[in-house]
Amino acid sequence: MSFIRPALVTRLIRWREALIWGAVLAIGAALVWRGYLRLEPLALVAGLALAAVGLALLRGALGRMRLGSAPPGPGVTVIDEARIGILGPEGGGFVDLPSLVAVEIEGAPGAADRAWVLRSEDGGRLVVPFGAAGAGALPDTLAALPGIDFGAAAEGNVATVWRRSLARTAVDCGNHGAEGNRLD
Repeated sequence: MSFIRPALVTRLIRWREALIWGAVLAIGAALVWRGYLRLEPLALVAGLALAAVGLALLRGALGRMRLGSAPPGPGVTVIDEARIGILGPEGGGFVDLPSLVAVEIEGAPGAADRAWVLRSEDGGRLVVPFGAAGAGALPDTLAALPGIDFGAAAEGNVATVWRRSLARTAVDCGNHGAEGNRLD
């Protein structure tokens, strides 16, 4: 017999990563406070390091929570450095992170058909289902894109979470002539 309601257990399981990193942050803050009050520099430095790690990992966990999850779906997501790929029964492909021009999320939060849509410079469109094996690592990989906004994912059925700026496109795609990117 359980003393905790099943709905509460489900919610705690969903929040477990955020709770763990929040606890690490709290322990770090307690060490900082102890080191400050007792003038213990080792406790202060260790607490600052632990709090910084806890804060960074808590931020990532909350971002993944905001995106939600989906039931297991078809396909396997492959991430190798700056290359993202999907291998699946309905097709697949690969796209390089530097060649992305837009990242979108299609489907309602929690829907089984929710998917990442990665658009590349050559007009390609790579669709990665949220439920594909390994797709959980995609937010961490895409976090390298400047100005990405995972919070926009909760806005509707199709949300653009990142788009390459026009200034960057003009610089990246500019004609450098026969010399290429030579510096004199």
